[in-house]
Amino acid sequence: MQSDKFAYEPFIRVNPRKKRRGKANKGTPSPLDLLRRTKEDLSTDGTWVSDCEERLRFAFCDMCIKPRKVLCLGLGSPAGSRDARAQLALLSRLCSFADIGLMNVSLYDPVFTGADEELFRVLGMQCFNDRKGVQHSLDCPTILYMPHCDLVLYEMVLRTNWSRERLCSMVLVANNFYDYLEHNAISKLEVESPCLARLAPIVESCPLPVSESFPTAFNNLSVQYVKRSTLPGDNAFWELPPLQCESQHPPLN
Repeated sequence: MQSDKFAYEPFIRVNPRKKRRGKANKGTPSPLDLLRRTKEDLSTDGTWVSDCEERLRFAFCDMCIKPRKVLCLGLGSPAGSRDARAQLALLSRLCSFADIGLMNVSLYDPVFTGADEELFRVLGMQCFNDRKGVQHSLDCPTILYMPHCDLVLYEMVLRTNWSRERLCSMVLVANNFYDYLEHNAISKLEVESPCLARLAPIVESCPLPVSESFPTAFNNLSVQYVKRSTLPGDNAFWELPPLQCESQHPPLN
């Protein structure tokens, strides 16, 4: 009968269900969980990670140095960017390979969020909260990890460390410097980016292999370094013109 179909069931009071911790956030993995998954994805990308490690090992051997620190600039937000997360995952692997403790990794990027800073804290890395990281003078052999940074940032770091000893103590994972020579007028580079313009022709560059899992995260990146024997001894190479104006190197925070 039609009325039977809509007959009410006897009312039974049900006590409110207790909320289970973490249930509501089950579909939202934490930045640390996302980083772990990204590391797993990298490890399944054939021999890609080991190929990157080999490029770093070759640079260390060619320079006869053993880096003790990492300065990471311009990483982006690993909590919000898949590419930045992949770059952080590789950085972690390279530190393990180079026997550099994560407490000796310093990072700065004005786009870092609270979630990023908490992630770095959990990992044990040191996060800068102002611009001083960009102008940091290296005091020991260091890996400069600067994926896809602006040209002006590369120039600032090189200028800050513009000496034979410091240049021969750094290994960069960065955009291929020689590409800037091919895509910019040399007269413009010599004025706006004199350090990079002088280093690019003599820098040793080992491009990172193409990553099938993260093609845009590592495209055009190279392990780069300068050998002491290739650095000129004449004063003209080492004497730099003064900065033309502050706008040439705008604040990053």
